[in-house]
Amino acid sequence: MFIDPEVTGFLPGAARTKETFEAQLPARHAMEAELGYAMWAVEKKGTGTFIGQCGLRPAATMDPSAGSEIDLAYHLARASWNKGYATEAVVAVLSHGLGSVGLDRVMAVALPENVGSWRVMEKAGMRYVGIAAYYGLDGLKKYVAERGWWKSPQTA
Repeated sequence: MFIDPEVTGFLPGAARTKETFEAQLPARHAMEAELGYAMWAVEKKGTGTFIGQCGLRPAATMDPSAGSEIDLAYHLARASWNKGYATEAVVAVLSHGLGSVGLDRVMAVALPENVGSWRVMEKAGMRYVGIAAYYGLDGLKKYVAERGWWKSPQTA
């Protein structure tokens, strides 16, 4: 997934490898134990095949200027695009974060040209709030979901 330029072209930061991904696992496990959320693997139902990752993280772990924002991120292998998997994963993560974890607000950002990504946010019930700068990138489309009004599209 992280060696596919179609995927990485939309992601900030340094190049990723299987080794850097595996090196992050202990920190993700610790984050989940401490906060109740982290980035998780996304597997295809029925087969258990890894198709990507989705989850929550304090945005400041990637951008110290992000303050107390909680960032929702999702990255799927290209073979899994346009099948509804990202929306399903995002809805599940929002339900967890705004539900049992008790977060008040979650945000997500995407490059304007990444139409598929911001459409996922819209389908998942997030609201567009404007253009923002995070992770060293300007002009990102920013969406939010808040506990007070967000409802899963499956139950709305």
